[in-house]
Amino acid sequence: MDRYEMPMGLSFQLGLNAKAMDAYGKLSDEEKRQVIEAARNVSSKSEMHRIVEGLEQNFC
Repeated sequence: MDRYEMPMGLSFQLGLNAKAMDAYGKLSDEEKRQVIEAARNVSSKSEMHRIVEGLEQNFC
């Protein structure tokens, strides 16, 4: 996997949350890289959901 490729779970969760997807799109490249790295380190669906909710709450 390319180190900048979005994990499938993150892509799926963003697809379910339009506000979070919009917030992700407005992030800088470095911020996106940080989100992707955080998503690679999750071990459950609920952790991934929290990352996406954090995008919505912190960047909208």
